[in-house]
Amino acid sequence: TFMLEGQDTTASGISWTLYSMACNPEHQQMCREEVISAMEGRDTMEWEDLSQIPYTTMCIKESLRLYPPVRGMSRKMTKPMTLLDGRTVPEGCVVGTSIFGIHRNATVWEDPNAFDPVRFLPEYSAARSP
Repeated sequence: TFMLEGQDTTASGISWTLYSMACNPEHQQMCREEVISAMEGRDTMEWEDLSQIPYTTMCIKESLRLYPPVRGMSRKMTKPMTLLDGRTVPEGCVVGTSIFGIHRNATVWEDPNAFDPVRFLPEYSAARSP
């Protein structure tokens, strides 16, 4: 069901983020320091604190880029669509998209297999096609 899918993808995302941090201790340390600072001696983090941990957010985004919980998806065309190169995909055709492939595309991401959270700085994100 949809509820169980949400559990699996959330668990996968968290697991890969922790794996990414373990493989990149310098980033893990920066996240740790940022979170400790944002918590200001409290035991729990509040929703409002999220704006104070931008580097941690970039690390999470980078981990999800490298290890997307959903690796691909498909859709059935409900109407014909003309692609940029002039070819037409007819109605009823099933089209597959590789999220993993898009996230590792060297024409979009410089050094696509490297863990580099800085690529999610606003100035770099703004230049990238959504």
